[in-house]
Amino acid sequence: MTLDHTKRNGLKLADAKFLANIDEYGWVVTTVFPRSDEGDYFAYSTGLFLRFKQPEVVMVGLSLETMQRIINTIGNQMKQGVNFIPGQDYADLLDGYSCQFKVVDKSHYPERFGWSSWFYEGDEYPTLQCFWPDKNGNYPWQPECSSGAANLQPFLFLPLSSEGIRIQ
Repeated sequence: MTLDHTKRNGLKLADAKFLANIDEYGWVVTTVFPRSDEGDYFAYSTGLFLRFKQPEVVMVGLSLETMQRIINTIGNQMKQGVNFIPGQDYADLLDGYSCQFKVVDKSHYPERFGWSSWFYEGDEYPTLQCFWPDKNGNYPWQPECSSGAANLQPFLFLPLSSEGIRIQ
């Protein structure tokens, strides 16, 4: 189920604005600052699944502005009918680099995608994580990937255990 984005009476101002932006633009990109020094900077979409029956998108580890721009580029391509397939390289999203997508495990939804889960009234929406490579074109799951690029991108495609630790 999805909230009716056209009915905003009685909602808090931030909630009404969020729904109005989805109504006007088709989707919203939320940027998230870590709550502590140990968290990730990340950005994610809400509305792509509603508008285009395409997965929402999350990115981690780049500047918030860069991730917002890339997710909007992905959203505009989805609007034109492009489907992003997990495991394939996409060369036209990042300047000079390819990227790949992987399906996010739903165990990450509660800690990562508050607005999307509120909007969709649960976790019945798909999400893809957009991964970027290191300067040599290696992705974080490849042994050759630099630790800098690998450490900035958590593997949201792996489920969390009940203790909140990634299962390898």
